[in-house]
Amino acid sequence: MSTTVFHHSPRIGIPDPAPDAVVDLRSAMRLFPTGVALLCTGSGESAVGMTINALMSVSLTPPRILVSVQSTARAHPVLCASRTFAVHLLSDRQAATAGLFASRDKPFGTELEALVDREVLPVALATLRCSVEQVFQGGDHSLFLSRVESIGHGEKNGEPLVFHRGTLGTKHQ
Repeated sequence: MSTTVFHHSPRIGIPDPAPDAVVDLRSAMRLFPTGVALLCTGSGESAVGMTINALMSVSLTPPRILVSVQSTARAHPVLCASRTFAVHLLSDRQAATAGLFASRDKPFGTELEALVDREVLPVALATLRCSVEQVFQGGDHSLFLSRVESIGHGEKNGEPLVFHRGTLGTKHQ
């Protein structure tokens, strides 16, 4: 694999980060609509889940995705240890689930596993089961490059749950 570097590309005038750069970046990224998913990792009493929207397809052959998880998240050390996870692509009927797993009071352990089986899987658009291949540090997050081991399709007629301008909704809003 080779990398091409363009030495004569135009420079974009981006100033050095200011103290309020986090606020500026967050407000800019809210303008970019993203899908919403539930990431679950671990098993038994160590099972944890979290709402994510930093997810992207990397490769179709072989099938790979990348997820970004904040280093201080409860799921981070569990994901680093287990090196496997499931991503449930949430439907527009699962805004409450996304809100629950974005809160501090999210279920974990066997309670999480029962909730996923009972309420998440039947309504999610799809579930991707993955194994971590590489981990990259990206500031206050880790990027998990992962191979998709299996895909299960769920809700056939649902719309994706979308995060845009700080709110959850559908692509039609």
